[in-house]
Amino acid sequence: MMSLLPLLLLGIVFPATQAIQFKKCELSQIFKEEGMDKYFPLPELICTIFHISGFETETKVNNKGHQEYGIFQISNNGWCAEKEEDITKSVCGILCTKLLDDDITDDIACAKKILQLPKRLDHWKSHKTFCLKDLDQWNC
Repeated sequence: MMSLLPLLLLGIVFPATQAIQFKKCELSQIFKEEGMDKYFPLPELICTIFHISGFETETKVNNKGHQEYGIFQISNNGWCAEKEEDITKSVCGILCTKLLDDDITDDIACAKKILQLPKRLDHWKSHKTFCLKDLDQWNC
């Protein structure tokens, strides 16, 4: 009879869902391929994303009673929905939990919708605080 200990240890070492923590230039290339540079200069966008999520896909933060999800820290305060029945009422038309997986295609689609709005990148407070000048370190 085979011992279950190796399987248990494997499950601990390699959980079913693992967060991806992108590297700066890897994320910059993905954003360029997805046309994000049409909305904002990539160094500003990369800087902002670093300061809100550290480039990690499973980041979830409670911000003054609202949850923020994923690499873009998209809020459940109208941007994404907590429940299936509220999806059509949200700007992005997506369940918030979908923003926590390793596929950031839907995260990017949602961010594009936000970036088309008047405040654009200023929806993310870290943009004004950290990412308006001295952006050389965010170039790739």
